[in-house]
Amino acid sequence: MKRLVLFTICLCWVIGGFAQEKEVLLVDYFSYTSKIGSSYPEQLRNAIIGGIAETGRLSVVDVDAEANLKIEAERRSSEGAMADETARTAQMKTMGANYLLTAHVANMDAVRKTLDNGSVYYDGIISFTVKVTNIADGSIKVSKQFDYSGLNAKTGDSREAAITATLGYIKTSMQKFVNDHFKLESTIVTIEQSDKKKGAVTVYVNCGSAVGIQKGQLFDVKVEKDVAGKKILTNIGTLKADEVQSEDMTLCKVTKGGKEILEANQEGRKLIVISGKQAGGLWKTMGTVLK
Repeated sequence: MKRLVLFTICLCWVIGGFAQEKEVLLVDYFSYTSKIGSSYPEQLRNAIIGGIAETGRLSVVDVDAEANLKIEAERRSSEGAMADETARTAQMKTMGANYLLTAHVANMDAVRKTLDNGSVYYDGIISFTVKVTNIADGSIKVSKQFDYSGLNAKTGDSREAAITATLGYIKTSMQKFVNDHFKLESTIVTIEQSDKKKGAVTVYVNCGSAVGIQKGQLFDVKVEKDVAGKKILTNIGTLKADEVQSEDMTLCKVTKGGKEILEANQEGRKLIVISGKQAGGLWKTMGTVLK
């Protein structure tokens, strides 16, 4: 079912094009150490694709669903496949893709544990590095290592169960990864409600469902400031998405800096809105695994 969904997304992209606001991320095949085998890395890859796609921020395409980029399993580590990389990169540029995501899976295993009463359980272990490359110039946008073990992993009554359970963290990790490294920038287009004590109470920002905004999404509000002849952005407040009203419009509550936002608006200064962490969720409870 996942592969069918990804193929449908890819087909829509080829025929009609994605929304202009979204950047296109191709997800390539993952490399992995031989002791892991191919099954677990494929599960990890599907979890990463699903987590990123669910944010709605990027148009995600699995290279395995694109005939011109697909490489059969037996050829992926061969010299012939390596030689094809130049042609594949050229094809990616032709397709209009912005970024390529690759990953190396270092470990997917579990540690056997025994309790005082003699019962046995397993702690999952997953370790991998994600790299995102700008297809246009080959520069690396981000390279980040993810490690899940001990308190940052899950347990199971078998090795397989522990690994599968720990994979459940991937979705949340990818949501944070997208928010950290694919910041969405928009503006406050109007202040909908204000009062003398609080300043701005609710505002409209010019982004919405087309770029994956959901109720609860947090935004930083910044204004441009001149410091020693240089223009810098200064954070003056925080917004929380309250109602996504269209593809390009969201009503937000001002949770911090209402007076500063209202004052800047009255002065005619441009209020820049940059996406922050999703409100709620697991990010505050999962410790170092999400840092």
